[in-house]
Amino acid sequence: MLTFVFLVVFLAFCNLSGFPEFLALDEGFRLYFIKHVVRYGRWAILTQDGFHAYWRDSTGPVVLLPIMALFALFEPSLILARSVMGALLVLGTLIVYRSMRDWYDSRIALLAVWLWLFFGPPWLNTVTMGRWVYGELPALGFFILGCWRWSRAATGSSRAMVVAWIAFVLAVWSKDLFAPMIVATLTIVWLAHRHEYLARSFLIVPSLLCIAAFALWSGFQIVMSWAAGVTATGQYDLLQLSLSRIIVFSPTLWWNNLKFLYEHNLLVVFPLALYALAVRPPRRVGSELLIVFVLIWMAWYAGGSIGWPRYAYPIWAIGGILLAVALGDLMEWTRNQLVCSQHRPTKLALVALVISILIIVLVWPAQNTVRRVFEPVDTAAITMATYIDANVPPVERIVSGQWEVHMYSDRLFIPIPEEYYAVKIAEQIGKTLELPAMRSITDLQATYLLDGSENRVVEMEPPDRLHMWYEPVFQVGTYCLYRLKRFPDDR
Repeated sequence: MLTFVFLVVFLAFCNLSGFPEFLALDEGFRLYFIKHVVRYGRWAILTQDGFHAYWRDSTGPVVLLPIMALFALFEPSLILARSVMGALLVLGTLIVYRSMRDWYDSRIALLAVWLWLFFGPPWLNTVTMGRWVYGELPALGFFILGCWRWSRAATGSSRAMVVAWIAFVLAVWSKDLFAPMIVATLTIVWLAHRHEYLARSFLIVPSLLCIAAFALWSGFQIVMSWAAGVTATGQYDLLQLSLSRIIVFSPTLWWNNLKFLYEHNLLVVFPLALYALAVRPPRRVGSELLIVFVLIWMAWYAGGSIGWPRYAYPIWAIGGILLAVALGDLMEWTRNQLVCSQHRPTKLALVALVISILIIVLVWPAQNTVRRVFEPVDTAAITMATYIDANVPPVERIVSGQWEVHMYSDRLFIPIPEEYYAVKIAEQIGKTLELPAMRSITDLQATYLLDGSENRVVEMEPPDRLHMWYEPVFQVGTYCLYRLKRFPDDR
């Protein structure tokens, strides 16, 4: 067990600045915002055009407030922010172990911890997701804590029920998308057991608390933006931009999302969930919450989301836990067969089969992730920020969506307008969105443009125009700083 603790701590805190990659969205944007809240005391981002409204963030105060506190005490840095996430990763992993040991046994609990960490692609499993500044990992951890204590409350512990309520609220305040998922999950499980032993308070109180937590976080952001003197006026509707990613009804996306689930072996979670419910019935009702939750999340991902890979992370994380249940039973069945069988070739074949399965399911994904933890730090963003600070006069206006570069710079920038992101999202869901308010670099009166991942995605300035109307000034890694040349008025 001590070895597991050291492994989790190592995976949570080793080389935080090198792995995973520091992304412009959403991590870079979020940290740049926190940096400005601490520096200027306003719920907004300061740009070259003044304070700019921060979007409605689904990642909540459980993540944001500790990072704000550390940024206020020390200099803002990526390592500080990811250290908070590392601590939440360790906490979530301990919760998984304790809950699974209570629901099943120590063997399955250890398998669950391993698969919770490594199940899924190395670019989006729990180790990777748990180090990025996102809310999904702590939300899952607190949700599992709520399920675990909900189990104990079903046996008559009022203290456990209070802890479950608090855990569900913390899950919503980590990632507010969990609010409707938790309410739906509680409703289904309560309906299944309402005639047995679950009182209405098991459903009504935590559901109301989750809804209230969602409303409080949403209202808090609106009030703080209003107090900061910024609104979404003149921009595309930020709420609509947020909802367009999580409430989508598009037959094209349904097919693409199902294809994604199939290609990444996530459909296997469905039979694993059925096995955990039917063949291996849980001893405690709280584990049913976890199983129903992942089924609801899969249904939403396939039929109601924009289908971004990050939204599938909870399916991998909980799917790994359910896989641990099946693997634990397979190992127990194999042990019994080895004891009962007198046929040596059969014993050898069974051992070889189980070892092969364990290598494929446990060892290979683990090594694939662990070796990435040692990736060298990519200093391109720091180098670009240093160059801009030293060589571009402060009066010059720079359009950029590379928030990770902004994080390292002392300069102010002009963000790529939200209209461009709205158009790109509309394209992904199969719609055409024409926005007359979309602004060009000349409308923004900018001289420079920092080309990177964000401009290449939204194409505020496509490659043909970059080469025709701009001259490169400085390039490092995937970034290139361009200066505007003269161009015809009918551009």
